[in-house]
Amino acid sequence: MSVSILVLVTGERVLPELQEVRENNDPDGKPICLVMIRPYILSVEKTIGEPTNQEVQVRFTKWLPYSADTQFRVAFSTLLTIGTPDEGLVEAYKGTVAQAEAVEASATRTEV
Repeated sequence: MSVSILVLVTGERVLPELQEVRENNDPDGKPICLVMIRPYILSVEKTIGEPTNQEVQVRFTKWLPYSADTQFRVAFSTLLTIGTPDEGLVEAYKGTVAQAEAVEASATRTEV
């Protein structure tokens, strides 16, 4: 899984698994866009405590909460930058994704 931090032109900081779409699905084809898989908005909140406390808490919020989709194509023009998250953030993301997948699997079983 290739997890990245994206900063969009809207200012949103998004943490998705990222894939590149290329022309004719050819590895040497021209890049067309990116696909964000299970994107979550990152927000940082200071913890309550002493004013000198520099600890922060990261909150994950589903990027498009009203959509049932888990994959979204985004144009390169919507991006300011792409970065590599630290391992702790990647592990927290994986845990969040695992919880979402478990909820979806449970909902699917009850519908059948």
